[in-house]
Amino acid sequence: MNNAFLYIARRPDGSRSSGVLGAESWHTAATELFERGLTVVFLDRERSVHALLRPSERFRGGSEKARLAFYRSLGTLLTAGCSFSRSLHICIARSDSPALREALLGTLARVESGRSFSEALAGMPREFPPNDVALIRAGEQMGSLDAALVRLAGRMERTSELRGRITGAIAYPAWVFLASIAIMVGLAVTTMPSITSLLRELGARPSGLLSVSIAVSEALSQPGGRLALFGATVVLTLTGVMLQTWPAFRAARETALLRLPVLGKIIADRCAGEFFSVCAELLHAGVGIVESIELGANAAANQVLQRTAKRWIGKIESGETWSSSMEGGPFIDAMTKTMTELGEETGSLPTLLGAIGTHRLSEAEARLRLLTSLLEPLAMLAIGGMVALFVSGVLIPIYNAIGGIR
Repeated sequence: MNNAFLYIARRPDGSRSSGVLGAESWHTAATELFERGLTVVFLDRERSVHALLRPSERFRGGSEKARLAFYRSLGTLLTAGCSFSRSLHICIARSDSPALREALLGTLARVESGRSFSEALAGMPREFPPNDVALIRAGEQMGSLDAALVRLAGRMERTSELRGRITGAIAYPAWVFLASIAIMVGLAVTTMPSITSLLRELGARPSGLLSVSIAVSEALSQPGGRLALFGATVVLTLTGVMLQTWPAFRAARETALLRLPVLGKIIADRCAGEFFSVCAELLHAGVGIVESIELGANAAANQVLQRTAKRWIGKIESGETWSSSMEGGPFIDAMTKTMTELGEETGSLPTLLGAIGTHRLSEAEARLRLLTSLLEPLAMLAIGGMVALFVSGVLIPIYNAIGGIR
C-alpha cells in the first residue's frame, strides 16, 4: 500500500525540486529520489507530524482558516525551540490546503534563496495580506518572530469568532423570514386548491387576503407559474451575487448597515476594535503611523472605514496630528479621540490604541449578546403574527361563509 510523502530535494545543477511521491515506505521513497539523481533535503509523510501540534489547530480548508492555523503552528514550533527551516517544513507537510501548500513551497524556495520570511510572503499578496506581512516583518526585525506569529493568530481567531457571531445574528432572522415564506408558499400550493373548491361549492366570494392567496395558489398550480417563481429566484440570487462584487454596492450596503439602530453600532465597534488593535500592534513593532493606519483599515475590511482612514492619512501627511484629524462618525467616539490625543502627548500611543481596540471589541460582544437574546423571541412573535394573519384572513371568511348557509 502506497503512502504519500512530501519531498524537497536538489538537482545536480543546484535547482530545487519538490512535490508529493507515492511509496510503500520512507526508505523506498528516498531510494527512488536517489535514483532520479536528487539530493533529499526534506522527506516525510504528509500526516506524520500531526502529533507535534494540537488536533484543534489542523488546517480545515478555507484561506483564512488555513492561514490562521499556519501562523499558530509556526509560532508554536518556533517557541518550542524548533529551527525555522524545520518548522516551515513541518507546516508544509501537515497542510490540508493545496493552495496554501503550494504557496508555502514557493515561500520555502524564496527563503532558501536568501530572502527573509516576510519578503517571501510579500511576493504572494493574495495568500498573505499586507497587514500580516507587516507584523511578521516587524517581528523579524525585533527578533521575536514566534511571538508575532502567535499574536497574529490570536487576533485572527478573536476577529473571526466575533465576525461569525455577527453574521449569525444577521442570518437568524433572515432564515426565519425565508422559512416563513416557504411555509406560506407550501400552504398556497397544497391547501389553497381544496379551500378554493370548497368556497366555489358554497357560492362564497373571497375578498382581501383570501382572494390574494387563491390567486397565488392558482398561479403556482400551473407549470408556467412554478417556472416563473423558479426563474425569479434564480435571477434574484445571481443578481445578489453579482452585486457583492460591485464596490459601489458594497459601500452602500456597509453604509446602510452602520445606520441600523443596534446592529450598526455592533458593526462599527467590531471594525473600530479590529482597526485600533492592528494599529497598536504595528506601531508597537515600529511600523510608521501612516502605514499602520492604512494596514489597519485594510484588516477591518470595511470600505467606509477605509475611506475615513484615507482622509486621516491625508491630514496627517499635511502636518496635523491623528487626534486632530479625527471627526465624528460611527467609528470615533469621545473616548477614542481623547485617548488617542493622550497617547500622542505622552508617547504611549500604541498602548492606548490597544486599550481602545480591546474596549471596542468588548462593547461589540456585549451588544451582540443583547441582540442575540432578543432575536429569538422576536422571531417567534413574527411567526405567530404570520399564522394569526393567515387564520384571520383565510379561515375566518370560510367559517363565515359556512355560517351564512346555515
